[in-house]
Amino acid sequence: MGIVQRKDLSLAERLYLPEVVRGLSITFRKMFEKPMTRQYPEEPLPKTEVTRGQPRLVVKDDGNVACVSCGMCEAACPAYAITIDGGETERPIEREPVRFEIDMLRCILCGFCEEACPKDAIFMSDELELADSSRGALVYDLEMLKRPKAALQKRIDYVYRLNQRWRKSSSTS
Repeated sequence: MGIVQRKDLSLAERLYLPEVVRGLSITFRKMFEKPMTRQYPEEPLPKTEVTRGQPRLVVKDDGNVACVSCGMCEAACPAYAITIDGGETERPIEREPVRFEIDMLRCILCGFCEEACPKDAIFMSDELELADSSRGALVYDLEMLKRPKAALQKRIDYVYRLNQRWRKSSSTS
């Protein structure tokens, strides 16, 4: 075994002066660059069709929720944030949720619910703000989750374009 030869450090190196000078130089350069801060909430975050915000339920043109309480989104949710209780309707061969809740404190905004839904009833909206004064207020019920289809149309179109290779085209039907 050989002996490790250690370099003798100068006084500047022992006082970490090269690192301090390098750190201060970076700080000094950054002081004169244009700031990258956003003045939130006066200057909102940019939103596009790709923005994956909070999940919302689609309300069809006839006023009914598109959800048929199949439970696929509940099963796909890795955070166990979705709770659904289904019930019968007057409409033939349809069910609808009696209770549909999403605990936004548990939701990780992954979009698995959107992908799992066979009826295209749940989509990620562009609503990003998640703040309230109590924990209970962040458990969204059916009424809080409903959005007209037109409000979610940009996201719906994006998802359809993204999944077009797996959907049957209307011309082959």
